[in-house]
Amino acid sequence: MELKEYLSVIKKRWWVLGLALLLCLAAAIAYNSKYQPMYKASVDLIVNEPSITSTGQAQVDSNSIEANLKLINTYKKIITSDSITKLVVERHPELNLTSTQVGNKLMIDSTQNTQVINVSVEDSSYETAATIANSTGNVFISQIPEIMQVNNVSVLNAADPNLSPDPVNDHRQMVIALALVVGLVLGLGIMFLLEYLDDSVKTEFDVENAIGLPVLAKVDRIAKSDLKNQASTYSGQQEDTAVLRTANEQR
Repeated sequence: MELKEYLSVIKKRWWVLGLALLLCLAAAIAYNSKYQPMYKASVDLIVNEPSITSTGQAQVDSNSIEANLKLINTYKKIITSDSITKLVVERHPELNLTSTQVGNKLMIDSTQNTQVINVSVEDSSYETAATIANSTGNVFISQIPEIMQVNNVSVLNAADPNLSPDPVNDHRQMVIALALVVGLVLGLGIMFLLEYLDDSVKTEFDVENAIGLPVLAKVDRIAKSDLKNQASTYSGQQEDTAVLRTANEQR
């Protein structure tokens, strides 16, 4: 198909493209209407506190660092255990959450070959997320000496409950843009599919392909206004002819 034929198809079936865009846009708006903002708060815990010498300088034992790196996976499992989440619920009954719900909100991450454990929480309230994250870190630090018989964890960075961060799941504009792209592709696809399935004869090329004979002439489409003008011109000519005939007869 040539470019003119493509444009002709789009011009003829523009309503298909418009309908596809409208439906996809309506679906995106309906999806965005159910949007609930989610906020993320996190606390960083560092494993292996260096010991302080009499000179006030920190001494870091490489063997202890390596041992603590191996313990991080164990610590990550302990943080999400019921023994920790139950204490978080007990300390903050205003959250109205169960220990299982708190555990499901916790996301534990650690950068490879580092002694930092990141505890993050997502919730519809940033204050709630910060409270859960900070409380989980504090409970873990207080319980790790009893569980592991070692006191080598401290808070590196705590979550600030007074912040007003942006939601982490605000993708509404991207959803609208994606809906427009999908609607455009879908509409064009349906338009050309309908055109491909339409086997009616519309042009001289269709006639040649159908009967295998060349087209010698064609009659262009005539507008109704042209027919009216031709009819008025023809009637005028008839009147003039009748006048001339009457005049000749009188002579």
